[in-house]
Amino acid sequence: MKISNFWKSSIGFSFFTLISRVFGYIRDLIFAAMLGASAIHDVFVVVFKIPNVFRSFFGEGALSQSLTPSIIEAREDAKDFLNQIFTILFTSLVLFVSFVLIFPNLFIDIFAPGFSSDPEKYLAATNFLQLVFPYIFLISLVAFFGAIQNSKKYFQFVAATPILFNLTLIVFALCSNELTLGIIGLSVLVAGLLQLALNFSVSVYLGYFPSFNFSFNKRLLRIFFSRFLPAIFAAGIYQLNVLVDTIYASFLVTGSPTWLYLSDRLIQFPMGLFGVAIALVALPDLTETILKKDKREFKKVLHKGLSSTFLIGLLSGIFYVLLSTQVIELLFMRGEFNSYDVQMTASSLVAYSYALPFLLSSKFFNSVFFAASKTKFVLIIGFISLLTNLILNYVFIFMYDLGHVGLALATTCAATLSWLISLVFIYRINRGITHAR
Repeated sequence: MKISNFWKSSIGFSFFTLISRVFGYIRDLIFAAMLGASAIHDVFVVVFKIPNVFRSFFGEGALSQSLTPSIIEAREDAKDFLNQIFTILFTSLVLFVSFVLIFPNLFIDIFAPGFSSDPEKYLAATNFLQLVFPYIFLISLVAFFGAIQNSKKYFQFVAATPILFNLTLIVFALCSNELTLGIIGLSVLVAGLLQLALNFSVSVYLGYFPSFNFSFNKRLLRIFFSRFLPAIFAAGIYQLNVLVDTIYASFLVTGSPTWLYLSDRLIQFPMGLFGVAIALVALPDLTETILKKDKREFKKVLHKGLSSTFLIGLLSGIFYVLLSTQVIELLFMRGEFNSYDVQMTASSLVAYSYALPFLLSSKFFNSVFFAASKTKFVLIIGFISLLTNLILNYVFIFMYDLGHVGLALATTCAATLSWLISLVFIYRINRGITHAR
């Protein structure tokens, strides 16, 4: 791998991600100004977390990280392999989305149990979930076509895709006299259709048009699923931890889910701009160096990825810790979002910020694990992280009464522990390449 190409692709991906994050901020600013930390805003941030978490499983998280190296390994059988994955993905999504639409109350009871004490909020959450959940079908297909682009080292369109999402929600919000859950839900579905149209067109341009294929190649599918199942933990573990925080937050005072959501959005900025970009760009090249057992090139990529993600995460975390209140005031203190909301959001932002160096570099670690087909490491780390977060959430909320800040601190502790364990596993992979030569 040429490092110059690595950085060129990373910068290109980061540029489009930056544009997306800017529009994402504008979207959040408009929503905060129009809704404040209200019950409607709480319903939006809590319920939309549900398809977002499953998107991490079916979509750009688990699917992308496991499919990209599998396409590279499939080589001349890649088209048949992709058609088989498309068939499985399409069928599974139709069944799963249908189930959620039929039994929305079940998912609200699981993911937002605190809403049950307020019948009006509970009904609004149920109706909103039914409206927005088909988005998971659309965005998962987007991820499928995005993985094809990544395997051919076309990263820019994948990075630009979220821009369409944020722009669509902004347009719908600005064109509405009153921002309701119905308008938000409709804008989400329109955004998903636009994202799918873009990535489908690019994949067709690159020579792939999907078709159903029920003649499954067990060998190729076994390789893919050996990555995909553990990838669910790797790609979704942070979102799962945040979702656990949101579940607990549904029991707290009104506004807690919104405060957590906005602080998490700021944490996602450096993660998406740098952590995801570097991990995604490095994945196909890491796969090739490991297949070739090129230890020197592997160590070069490992050093570049780890040092850059950790340093960027550290600097970002220090910035947020020192200037959290000023950042929240500048970005969100408008309309219905008042000074009290600023202080509450800033406190959870600081708690999340301590984890940034570990969260960013963990994104890169996951790419190393999938490139090396060391999926058992991902399972171990994911389980430990989730269990740690669950336990600490209970301790910080019910024993120390830290409120929404305690939820953010629990996520930070879980991320730090996962990073330390990942270092040990990375060392074992490096030794394995040495022995294989």
